[in-house]
Amino acid sequence: MPALDPQLPAHRAQCPHCDLELTVPLLYGGQLARCPRCNDVLCRIPLRAFDAPLAYALAALVFLLLSFSFPLIGMTVEGVHQQITILSSAETLFHEDFALIADLLLLVLLFTPALFLAATSYVYLALRLQKRWIGLRSATQLAASSRPWMMVDVFALAILVSMIKLVSLAEIQFGLSFWSLLLFSLTLTKTAALIDEHWLNYQLDKLYGEDPAENWQQTGLCCRSCGKRNPAAATRCMRCQHHLSPRRPRSLQLTAGLLVTAALLYIPANIYPIMLTESLRSNEASTILEGVVIMWNLGSYPIAFIIFIASILVPIAKFSALTLLCCAAYARKGAGASASARRYTQLYRITELIGRWSMVDVFVVAILVALVRMGKVMSVYPGIAALSFTGVVIFTMLAAMSFDIRLIWDKRIHKESPAHD
Repeated sequence: MPALDPQLPAHRAQCPHCDLELTVPLLYGGQLARCPRCNDVLCRIPLRAFDAPLAYALAALVFLLLSFSFPLIGMTVEGVHQQITILSSAETLFHEDFALIADLLLLVLLFTPALFLAATSYVYLALRLQKRWIGLRSATQLAASSRPWMMVDVFALAILVSMIKLVSLAEIQFGLSFWSLLLFSLTLTKTAALIDEHWLNYQLDKLYGEDPAENWQQTGLCCRSCGKRNPAAATRCMRCQHHLSPRRPRSLQLTAGLLVTAALLYIPANIYPIMLTESLRSNEASTILEGVVIMWNLGSYPIAFIIFIASILVPIAKFSALTLLCCAAYARKGAGASASARRYTQLYRITELIGRWSMVDVFVVAILVALVRMGKVMSVYPGIAALSFTGVVIFTMLAAMSFDIRLIWDKRIHKESPAHD
């Protein structure tokens, strides 16, 4: 059995963003390698590469359990006390006929993080013990695919926004689960930052007795699922049977279709109310923009600014960025010069990064609907726009995932390398 060695020897690699074939130098713990053309991080080896991700993943699992075991937040209005848990928030949304948002809440806060952490712990424990357990490749792929759908940090921000909204109307108490959730968010983020699929695939090659140098020195198609390099004529990966293709099939058509769907949903998301508030004094229905105006008039300028950016500016920015990227890929506008293509690639990375933060407003509604349930004294109900806006966030995220950024570089690659023509 090979000894534990976090080093990554020099090898050939293929940049996932610009498809450049290059040689990655010898890397030690704490070092990283970037693509010289598009500046994408090809590989990052953390210090204590075998122990740190496992330790953070196990800690995050403990905080995950605590986050769902105790009260999250509570409030008191005119002697009436109410407290909620994350599960009770989902249950309230389900009873209000917003089952889709309830399911999404549990998916991004419980099931997806739990799968990610369990898969990560399983793989790194096997590497640490040098055990060839079954399904290590599948667990690695599961952890990688679930990472974009974890939104614990977004939910933590939504709690703070909700509390600032209510602090002038009620007495607020933070439960044990709130502090556990903050620690869960930090440890989960740190775990995800420590994982590098490129390095993991190399370590799994060694664990299974394969020759990583032989795998990575040969030319051919690189599997985007497991990293295995296959012969150029192969249609499926020899290791994981994933479909092989030089470019993502019908990437532009799929991205455009998802983008149009999101744009259509964005109309009712802004026209109809996202939240309904009933009290002894009045009944109010507020749209997303009206919520921003209300917070601004109340003097909560940071909260108004956060909601405006997350719920209005970010979706519009994503629509514009993805439309520009699709047009550039179709016309190959970035392919004539590295500087232009590099700017489009940076725009794509930013678009991927900011997309999930638009869920802040939906999570705020989910929290307030569950927490503010005090009959005629004060109650909050979800509006139909919450469902539409959830669709906007999901479809824009899927549109960004379906876009193949390598299309931006295609003409330049063809010009530089006649073998690709």
